[in-house]
Amino acid sequence: MEWLALLVAGAIYPGLLTAIVLGALFGLLVRSRPRWPVRGAFASREALAATGSVLGAGLALATLPWPLNPVSAAAAWPWAWAGFEVAFLLPLAPALATGLPAVARAAIREAQLGVLARAVIWLALGPALAAHADWRAATALGHLLALAAALLVFPAATGWGPFSGEESITPGGTAAGLPDAACALDSWARDVRAGALLAAIVVAGLPVAVSLPGLGLLVAGAGFASIGLILRRVEGRVPRFSLPDALRLGLLWALPLAALASVVLSAVRWL
Repeated sequence: MEWLALLVAGAIYPGLLTAIVLGALFGLLVRSRPRWPVRGAFASREALAATGSVLGAGLALATLPWPLNPVSAAAAWPWAWAGFEVAFLLPLAPALATGLPAVARAAIREAQLGVLARAVIWLALGPALAAHADWRAATALGHLLALAAALLVFPAATGWGPFSGEESITPGGTAAGLPDAACALDSWARDVRAGALLAAIVVAGLPVAVSLPGLGLLVAGAGFASIGLILRRVEGRVPRFSLPDALRLGLLWALPLAALASVVLSAVRWL
């Protein structure tokens, strides 16, 4: 029953419910506590946008080749890209529509950083997903380069740590002026998006499809936990990047790595 498999994949594993759990784990690993929405948080356009972003992240995860995924997702990764772009850009729409210069400026900065960083991520992960089960010695270098490029810009893609908003110029960022309940929902949705994107990078960049499915899930879980703990160690120890410096990091360091990974993986597949 194909429709039942699609329903399970989209709603439970590896879709929406999995994304919510990953968001909680991300908060636990990075800050020692997960964030959750509170009562009264769902009655505004900002709340609708945040909720829609969580749905987008969950559906994006379901299109990736997870071990034991009830539907085949071998060639569906472009839908993951589209889902994540909706998930990250949709919450910025209310901020851009507020008419408040500081809030709109924060949204524009977040969009500029995020779009560039996620473009680098998918430039790296696209070829890696096309060769997802091919981990020969010749392709391992390409996979590792793709993983390194994606992780290098992951903080910028999610607005984490040194790539968060410039509080001295735009206090509160895109959530400035929102009620406490709406801010809690926005923070929870950010964790879900970040956890889902990190999981996507891990699934695409690690050899989760070359052995038994259970072992593949262990590899993915270990990778997710390790990167989350590294982020926790780094947070607060790296100064906040200005917008030009953040863009320069993506263009001068991560983009060449992603391009090299794409060339290596594409060349090996055609040899």
